[in-house]
Amino acid sequence: METKLKLAVVAVLISVVLCLGTVLGLVWTMPDLPTTVRNDGICLPSEFGPLKCGSTADLLHEYLERKITKKYDEIKTEDEQRQQEYLNKNRVRLMSIYDKAFWEMKPAAKLTGKEQPGIRKCDIGADMVPVREWRHGRELYDTSGFERYGIRYRNGRLVVPVDGTYFIYSYVDLFESCNPPNGEPNVNDTTKPIKHGISKFNILDGEEMELVSNVQPHTVSSNRYFNSYSSYVSSLVDLKAGDELSVKVSNLTYLRYTRENYFGVNLI
Repeated sequence: METKLKLAVVAVLISVVLCLGTVLGLVWTMPDLPTTVRNDGICLPSEFGPLKCGSTADLLHEYLERKITKKYDEIKTEDEQRQQEYLNKNRVRLMSIYDKAFWEMKPAAKLTGKEQPGIRKCDIGADMVPVREWRHGRELYDTSGFERYGIRYRNGRLVVPVDGTYFIYSYVDLFESCNPPNGEPNVNDTTKPIKHGISKFNILDGEEMELVSNVQPHTVSSNRYFNSYSSYVSSLVDLKAGDELSVKVSNLTYLRYTRENYFGVNLI
């Protein structure tokens, strides 16, 4: 009986020694934390995997923002897939309920004129200068303008959401000052005509292309103080999703009274 007790005690001691040895081994093999970590610091997995140490508040904010953004994107993708599956599955039933109008909500927009902020250095000497300011979004309330079904506004440009044939159009009033003694336009080069047009740009193509334009010569003023020109352009064009449309004029200073100006696009 005494021998069995001794063996049991020895077995317990051996187990304790093995456990302590394992713990010490784990402690010795753990990577050292950077010496810069302070009491207000923390270490969390970085975007690329390894631990990143720093301020507790900053790292927690960065970590949570990264995780939340990832989860939000996953939920958004799943929701879009569910919506598309529902539409595909119930297309016939929806057609019977909403008729063709449900499927004919075509992208369209009409922006109205707005005072321009001024000429930039990059515009000086350019043949055509983009009109960078239009009334859009909430500014279109109580005007004839609108933005519908996916058309986006970006820095004076209209971005189309889907491939297709579009009707594009623009109207501007242009004014130039003249020399009172003879009524001639007060410009450096009268051989450079007054021009107004619409161009498109796509980041994948990397180049801008003029789609339609109107050119008018300078004239001698009948009142000797100013000239007034009206210009309207329009065209049917094939566009790709992501194409950006912009209105350009030969001189931004001609846009003095912008209330009646407009710029629009409609998918047909």
